[in-house]
Amino acid sequence: MDQDQALVDKKKFKKAYKKAVRSAELEKKAELQMNSLMDIFVNVLIYLLMNYSTSPVDVSQTEERRLPESYSKLQLKHTTTLGVTTKAILVNRKKVCPLQDGRVDPALKKDKQAQSYLIVPLLEKLKEAATKRKKIAKFNKAIQFKGIVTIVADERMPFRLLSEIMYTAGQAEFGKFKFAVVRKAAK
Repeated sequence: MDQDQALVDKKKFKKAYKKAVRSAELEKKAELQMNSLMDIFVNVLIYLLMNYSTSPVDVSQTEERRLPESYSKLQLKHTTTLGVTTKAILVNRKKVCPLQDGRVDPALKKDKQAQSYLIVPLLEKLKEAATKRKKIAKFNKAIQFKGIVTIVADERMPFRLLSEIMYTAGQAEFGKFKFAVVRKAAK
């Protein structure tokens, strides 16, 4: 009987030993390499820092874009941005159409007519932006599509071009306009 008990104890020991070895191997395989994880976090951090901006609108002044000055104290909000330099029209920092002497090429207007106010490539990009904002608004109730566009334009821009841009934006469901300006120091 002692021999039978010894045999049973020996089998239990072998079984427990195999289980312990297996669990030790699994723990070893599931071990997380800290170096790899740190590399991932550093890359994410660098990406976020490079793309972080305290201002929701790019208002850098260059020779191609000199913003008008104002005493306004309103803060900028995140909206679709329509940039105008002396050489191009941009939507959310992406070039939409070139400008020549403050004018849009008639080939880029509706029916290819110079007197038309509708700028076709601008209309297409603004419609895309409106659709994108509406989709975001469906999933994030804090962000709603209100049809607001912020115009970041050169102060030397011809009124005709401004009229064409505003007309085209209106056709793309952007009926409210905000103009980015450089804040003057209070007197």
